[in-house]
Amino acid sequence: MAAIASSLLYCSSYPPRARISCRSSSSPPVPQHGGRAVFMDFPHVSTSHKQLMIDLVSTVECRLGFLNPCSLPLDVQSYQNETGTAHAALLLRSGVQSSMIDFILGSWLHCQLPSGGALNITSMLAYLNSSTDAPIFVVELIQNSPSSMVLLLDLPPRKDITLNPDYLKTFYEDTQLDQHRQHFVKLSGVTPYVSPSLYDCDLGVHSNGTTRKNDRKSSV
Repeated sequence: MAAIASSLLYCSSYPPRARISCRSSSSPPVPQHGGRAVFMDFPHVSTSHKQLMIDLVSTVECRLGFLNPCSLPLDVQSYQNETGTAHAALLLRSGVQSSMIDFILGSWLHCQLPSGGALNITSMLAYLNSSTDAPIFVVELIQNSPSSMVLLLDLPPRKDITLNPDYLKTFYEDTQLDQHRQHFVKLSGVTPYVSPSLYDCDLGVHSNGTTRKNDRKSSV
């Protein structure tokens, strides 16, 4: 996970057939059981979007250790509103004793928009246990158009980096995360959001194409 740049927000425009994959060729297949099968269905997103999430979740599971099955009630693992215009799934799995993972939390949301089209959000968070101080891993894909997507990648620290400069060096500088940020910036069709200060912003897009920003303190 240290190979993922921290606190990045990208708006990407891409051809409908474009595919991004993070699958490791050496990763064995992970068995489907419990709520995982429901979550990994991703029925409303494009093939490339679905495959990216499947590869990402499988890579985390294979590299960081085994997880217990999801024990959430069935009506929490998958649910929808009364009109059938919104569907969602939730996955919560704790790590076994030998795993580095405390738990992972995954979700997807499909919502038909009143103006037409649909909003699809897929996300995953991985929390490691006390055997390591490694940051929390967060990834979210937001899509409301067949030709564009917002990609949010974050590694929120688990220690105050102002009071613990060695933590900043170990997990954010020595791992050369900025090289990956630079790689994203150079990709065709990708527009990065770079915070102008130590305070980050939630970036939203109005239907008329203008943006709104809500200040929040940056995690890095």
